[in-house]
Amino acid sequence: MNAIEEMITNEFLNYWGFEKIPFPKICDPANTFLNTRYDQALKRLNQLLYTREIGVVIGEAGNGKSTLMDILLSNISSTRYKIIPISVPQNKPRELYRSISAAMGVNTSWFGADALKVVDLLTYSYIESNRPNLILIDEAHVLTPATLNELRLLTNTKVKNEPLITLMLFGQPSLSSTLKLPAMIPLAQRVGAWITLGFFNEEETINYIDWQIKNAGSNREIFLPATKKAIFRRSLGNPRMINRLCWESLNQGCLDGVDVITEELFAHVCKNLGPHLGN
Repeated sequence: MNAIEEMITNEFLNYWGFEKIPFPKICDPANTFLNTRYDQALKRLNQLLYTREIGVVIGEAGNGKSTLMDILLSNISSTRYKIIPISVPQNKPRELYRSISAAMGVNTSWFGADALKVVDLLTYSYIESNRPNLILIDEAHVLTPATLNELRLLTNTKVKNEPLITLMLFGQPSLSSTLKLPAMIPLAQRVGAWITLGFFNEEETINYIDWQIKNAGSNREIFLPATKKAIFRRSLGNPRMINRLCWESLNQGCLDGVDVITEELFAHVCKNLGPHLGN
């Protein structure tokens, strides 16, 4: 952040009485708003660490799948599990094997990557460290059926009479459609937890906005009750859209010199947003 950006940011924070930026794009896993559904999803995913089954988390863009994955990872001890996160998956089997190898710290330029080498690598890691392998793949909806089938074969492999890996897939609804294909039945039958994340309802949206304001260091009622309901109607409870709408409203409120965000100001803000948020 340069001097001008810092000055503008400090002016914004001081205007609203914040100690830090509210509605951030990247959430702190240790300090995140959790509703009942997210809490239940975390408990179910943690169960998979013991059953060593496949977990699938489905949700629309912007509803917190990656955040859920980050929270899960922040609560898993790296001394108990070999954690292998893949945030940008490749849709070809060979490239996926390269991603797994790279996530384990292996230089794939000389190691190469194929199924047998990755199985050997995972097996050696498990035996040498006595830590089960946990592979988490974000944006898994980009994976092709062929690549998903390769992952199934990895889950079939056993070491010490236990599964070689625990696999968790996080993706948009198209992942669900792919897993329902006839060719995917062998993989779908191995899924131990199928979790669908929904959006916030109106009450959760209001609580989320209030939590963000308080978490940023302000005890003021900045968004009026009618405005919060309007934000829910516009966003349909999508957390990413709520963040954007609230952030733009706060910026406009600061520029206009108002004390609270009214429904009228919010309507004005919506007229100047992109096609997915504006009128």
